[in-house]
Amino acid sequence: MKILVADDHPLFRDALELSVRFEWPSADIVFIGSLEDGAFGEVDPAGIAFDLVVLDWHMPGVGDSDPISRLRTLGVRGPVAVVSGAEQPAIVMEALRCGAAAFLPKTTPHRVLAPSLKVVAEGGTVLPIKIALSLAGEEGPQPATEKDEAGDDETTEQASLTDREREVFGLLATGATNKEIAQRLDLAEVTVKFHTRRIFRKLGARNRADAVRRAQETGLFNGGPP
Repeated sequence: MKILVADDHPLFRDALELSVRFEWPSADIVFIGSLEDGAFGEVDPAGIAFDLVVLDWHMPGVGDSDPISRLRTLGVRGPVAVVSGAEQPAIVMEALRCGAAAFLPKTTPHRVLAPSLKVVAEGGTVLPIKIALSLAGEEGPQPATEKDEAGDDETTEQASLTDREREVFGLLATGATNKEIAQRLDLAEVTVKFHTRRIFRKLGARNRADAVRRAQETGLFNGGPP
């Protein structure tokens, strides 16, 4: 397993190495801190078939190009996972258009980052739901406040669900799994999970049973779920 890690922050390169070693303990890793000519030293990147490239989007030595195109001109080949501190939709879109198979925030927990990199190395793509929703111009799930977690009565009374959330909740209340709900509504399972989290947050609920109970108590569906 040959992996290239390109990041100009030494501390974060060390953190990336931990994630990489978690999945591939014996991986052959090449580290670079810029994309300038000679960044690889005596190593010829054109002579290496990298199984994975982990790349920070803002790298020195890019010039008028973008980091992925710059890597390609240096002879680097392999699937690219961008791990960046910049999460603006315009930057994400540019990275995806340039060929990135994943765009992951630098705040991604180690336990999530490691398997995400494995998905990319195996030919898949990864895009966190928050970033995907920002590209679609929608609001992502927000962290629960203390009032949400405690089931604040005012929050519960004012809870209102979208039509799609009502559809998801109606099936959720029957005991259907996320996979079954996704099949019934022709949605991706990750989308069902997103709607479920939104429902819980709006109702101030901790789980499915709690959500059904709160909906019944507040008369949210005027007699029960649809």
